[in-house]
Amino acid sequence: MCGRYSMTQSLSDLEKIVKFICKISDFKPRYNIAPRSHVPILVWENNQIVLKDMRWGLIPSWSKDEKIGDKLTNARAETLTEKPSFKKPFQKQRCLIPADSYFEWQTSDQGKIPFLFTMADHKFFCLAGLWERWIRPHKEGELGLDDTGPSISQTVETFTIITCEPNLMAAKVHTRMPVVLGQEHYSWWLEPKFEPEFLKTLLRPFPAELMQ
Repeated sequence: MCGRYSMTQSLSDLEKIVKFICKISDFKPRYNIAPRSHVPILVWENNQIVLKDMRWGLIPSWSKDEKIGDKLTNARAETLTEKPSFKKPFQKQRCLIPADSYFEWQTSDQGKIPFLFTMADHKFFCLAGLWERWIRPHKEGELGLDDTGPSISQTVETFTIITCEPNLMAAKVHTRMPVVLGQEHYSWWLEPKFEPEFLKTLLRPFPAELMQ
């Protein structure tokens, strides 16, 4: 699984590996990003890559309760086309999650020991993910929708991080690892024209020799 990651470098450093249109108003280094956090992710919008804030923990569009997002922070690569929560987003709503490290915990006799994984060059990398748009239902006594549809405050955009089998290094710590995509595959992953069956081939362990 992947339950924590960081994004400590500047957006100009991120732009060195992927060009994007920025749609976030404020950016600060984040050293310990946890589920439910609102963080910058990359999506495909109007035929270009856009950086925008979303909440970590995917809430399916059909869900009646946002608490389900706490259970959907990760999605297994092997079952994306089987799980109702991920099947539709995998078709057209894929995203990249920028990070410069992620944490994993190893269970030992002394308790859980945290390990920090980075690229060998310490640069940004992008994790494969899925995103979804959820409309928060009105509670009893609230005003109904107007003719323009749901307000911005009722619309919640969320994401999940895809995991796969670990590479040889990560396997020493945990049985899963997040899917790290190579830079050459970023546009393939984001653009809706590519078919899920082809994209499944990208969901594999990242080379251990390029990490530390």
